[in-house]
Amino acid sequence: MPHIQHLKNCPLFKGMTEEEIAVYRPATKQVSYKAGEAIMTEGEAGDTLVILIKGEVTISKKLTLLGDEAADAKDKTFITLSDEFKPFFGEMAMLMEHSIRTASVIASSDCEIVIMGKNAFQAASIKHPSVGLQVMENIAQKLATNLERESKNVLKLTTAFSLILEE
Repeated sequence: MPHIQHLKNCPLFKGMTEEEIAVYRPATKQVSYKAGEAIMTEGEAGDTLVILIKGEVTISKKLTLLGDEAADAKDKTFITLSDEFKPFFGEMAMLMEHSIRTASVIASSDCEIVIMGKNAFQAASIKHPSVGLQVMENIAQKLATNLERESKNVLKLTTAFSLILEE
């Protein structure tokens, strides 16, 4: 199990032993990306979850201005992630039918990632339900944290627009 030891510190597997993490070994593969290569592209279909085990990535979204969306779309980098905390992304693809990527992920440096496909993830979770429940709770925790952060951001934007309109 060459990459299981890298996954111990990944939040996806928080609270799990190496033996429990190993349940997902058949569902994963390790892949290398060179700096500048796209790991995920916003708007494309996705059915994989990705764990960064070495390197750095940037996550960006297209910002669309009023008018011609194709001509006005500009990429905005929202965050840069390093392998320090073994971040995972693409988790919505594990939960949704016909999932579309909501952001682009680009390798900022040479990267090593672990990819887990949806069907293999689901099969492992069904075969080992207590382990699958823990992983699903960890995914839910990340999604809840993201939702809470984005709700605060929407409130800040709404407040700013209200103040501008009052002037």
